Amino acid sequence: MAWFGKIILIVSLGLLVIGLQHSFATSSLAISTSKQTYEYGDFLSITFRVSELTGQPIIIHVVDGSGKTSVPINIQINKLNYTITSPYPFYKTNYSPGKYSIDAEYSGIKASVYFDLIDSDKIAIPTEYKILVKTWLQGSATDNDYAGLIRELIHTDIIKVTNYHDQTTNLIHIPTWFKNNSKWWSDDLISDNDFGLAIQYLIKAKIMTV
Repeated sequence: MAWFGKIILIVSLGLLVIGLQHSFATSSLAISTSKQTYEYGDFLSITFRVSELTGQPIIIHVVDGSGKTSVPINIQINKLNYTITSPYPFYKTNYSPGKYSIDAEYSGIKASVYFDLIDSDKIAIPTEYKILVKTWLQGSATDNDYAGLIRELIHTDIIKVTNYHDQTTNLIHIPTWFKNNSKWWSDDLISDNDFGLAIQYLIKAKIMTV
């Protein structure tokens, strides 16, 4: 029965080696973004790749170029390759252009990824303005209401109008048909960019004054 004892010994040693390899194995974490350069209106998408599921969440911080850090965001993953996409796009009211990093930690392992946010000619208007227009359309919005909305978009540099200066209220003129454009935009029938470009053109051509 000596051979049986040798088999038991070999199996035992094999299991010991496997156990040691497992105990000394290091968990890994890799993080990437869907794009290296984003524009306003783009949605941030992040992919996490881990070597094992530990049941712990991935904790991320978004850090801007000045070193300002977001509050920690806990992400519970349920597979080794896990992708999340922000429910809101980049807006000028929330993010300044520049270089950003996403710092992640998972079960004691840390990883980072970098991306750039650029200010191109693409116009992205925060959702709350659409909600405001929808509210107006349920009642009776005045020209002053529309003018105030447009002025705010210009002041926050969401819509760029060269050499724009504040005008007095008696100079306000909003074409009636433009209100239809506002409705289409609030119903997502035309894009932020198309709506913003229309405003730029109307003001430049002095068809609309705000």
